[in-house]
Amino acid sequence: MKKSLIYLFAMAAVVSSCNTASKVEEPVASDAAEVQVVECVASGDVVYVDLDYIMSMSKLYASEGKALEGKVADFQKKMAATEESLAKKEQSLMNEYNKLQNEAAKLEQDYAKGLITTLNAQQKQAELQKKGESIQTRINAHQANLQKEGEALQNEERALQEEQMVLMNRFQDLTRRAIAELNADKRYKMILNAVSVVDAEPTLNISDLVLRKVDELYASDSAAK
Repeated sequence: MKKSLIYLFAMAAVVSSCNTASKVEEPVASDAAEVQVVECVASGDVVYVDLDYIMSMSKLYASEGKALEGKVADFQKKMAATEESLAKKEQSLMNEYNKLQNEAAKLEQDYAKGLITTLNAQQKQAELQKKGESIQTRINAHQANLQKEGEALQNEERALQEEQMVLMNRFQDLTRRAIAELNADKRYKMILNAVSVVDAEPTLNISDLVLRKVDELYASDSAAK
């Protein structure tokens, strides 16, 4: 769940780091092209943050994220157990139904061969009909219970998904506020998400700075509630 919480949150670059100026060379032909001169900032002005790391190490995750993961795990076990129980019940009813069909077919064959009297055949047929009605009643009840259990699981799943989304939104808000405060003096021209970084010096990783600020803001928000 930690990764699902992180990767559903896409962090865009905060500030662009390059300025573009136009320089027109002396034309050598009537269709001479305009040359673009790009000036980029020094590498130290570009840093990155590892959101997965920040989330997994944050106080928000420690106090609320882990608890939510536990709830999700419990729900998944409950859903699997419910599905298994309902499947077994359905299979049992189908076995009874198939057995009844076989008994009815054998009764018809025995009567056709003259191996059973009409009276006995009628009595046996009445018994089979009664069994069939009982099975059908239980099948109807099972289908109603199946729908009820399915709706209950869906509602519980939606509630957990909402909790996950709220937790993600709170992490996103804390991270943005933390970065805004840390970069209030515009010391960094660009702050990147680590998932977009192919290679970089470890010194450009400001995740620990952001993490401390995120925890500070989380503690402040919690105290204000």
